[in-house]
Amino acid sequence: MDSRCRGNDDWSDRHGVVDGFIPAFAGTHRFCGRSFRVSSSAEHQGGDPRPALAVEHLCVGHRGLGAFIEDVSLEIAPGEVVALVGESGCGKSLTALALMRLLPRGFEVTDGVVRLGDDAMLAKSERELNAIRGRRIAMLFQQPRSMLDPTSTAGAQVAEPLRLHLGMSRRNAGRRVVELLREVGIPEPAYRARNYPFQLSGGMAQRVMIAAALGGNPEVLIADEPTTALDVTIQLQILKLIDRERRERGLAVLLITHDLSVVAALADRVAVMYAGRIVEQGASAEILHRPSHPYTQVLVGSSLLRERSTGRSDSWRESAEDARHATRGCRYYARCPAATRKPVESRCRSREPGLEARPGGRTVRCWALAPHDGREP
Repeated sequence: MDSRCRGNDDWSDRHGVVDGFIPAFAGTHRFCGRSFRVSSSAEHQGGDPRPALAVEHLCVGHRGLGAFIEDVSLEIAPGEVVALVGESGCGKSLTALALMRLLPRGFEVTDGVVRLGDDAMLAKSERELNAIRGRRIAMLFQQPRSMLDPTSTAGAQVAEPLRLHLGMSRRNAGRRVVELLREVGIPEPAYRARNYPFQLSGGMAQRVMIAAALGGNPEVLIADEPTTALDVTIQLQILKLIDRERRERGLAVLLITHDLSVVAALADRVAVMYAGRIVEQGASAEILHRPSHPYTQVLVGSSLLRERSTGRSDSWRESAEDARHATRGCRYYARCPAATRKPVESRCRSREPGLEARPGGRTVRCWALAPHDGREP
């Protein structure tokens, strides 16, 4: 949580923290001193048992730099928010770009399956992808003002998917643009539709991006750090907007963030990524209240969701810079306090753990938590 949220009052009292945590969850909650309601995905999922988006064993590499993403699997149901979290550089945004088939030059998907409903995304041609992006799957990028075309008005950019994917006439698209800008909370939408990006605040630019992303009525929205660089009041408004849209549309949302207060405020489930691999996955309430993987424990402990009795947050041990290039053993080995304990130390040093099922539908990649070990760190 941004330090600007903090005042003279006790932080946990102001934000509805229970036992040191913001609740993660359906119900009415507080974010930066303001209340809003979050519904669980069960309240608005339809009867279709298929996930809106399914990712199986996704691997992404660079032709000269080797593997960056390995063995990433996750599913998102209609109306569900799944958060992909981890420290900067762990591979969150690269994963999102791989799902959209928008990888930077030199990167490529080397293995895995990505299904949008029944369609295999990795088998699609570029022409087929152009018909899918913006229509069935859309993405909110970081730094919205830099992602908007500076030479085109906000209205023209929101109208583009309406005309391209829905076949609307220029007049009908113009009317729908005003409706969409109004729906995402932009005042004077007809006037703002004629503005260029430099005339918009950061919050307005993000709302324009949301309007453009939702214009094609997508099934899946990938939101990459949607509240970065926005003040806390605008952050709350954007979170409420995304939550409302997923409830009303049954929209499946992949939320990419390093801010665990945002995860607590919006996500149904969480996937924790470290050095290109998912190390823990499960219900957000369980993971934020009772993190299992040693990395997740430090990630939660170093956030403002939990403070020690000293008033200090956890700090990181050493650097993760070279973890992605580890050729054997657990990638978290050099930073892990559990890896020094016998009898798991030799396995942590020499063998990469697999994802193991844990009670409550959680999966964890950790030798110290492996079922046959019988010990927890």
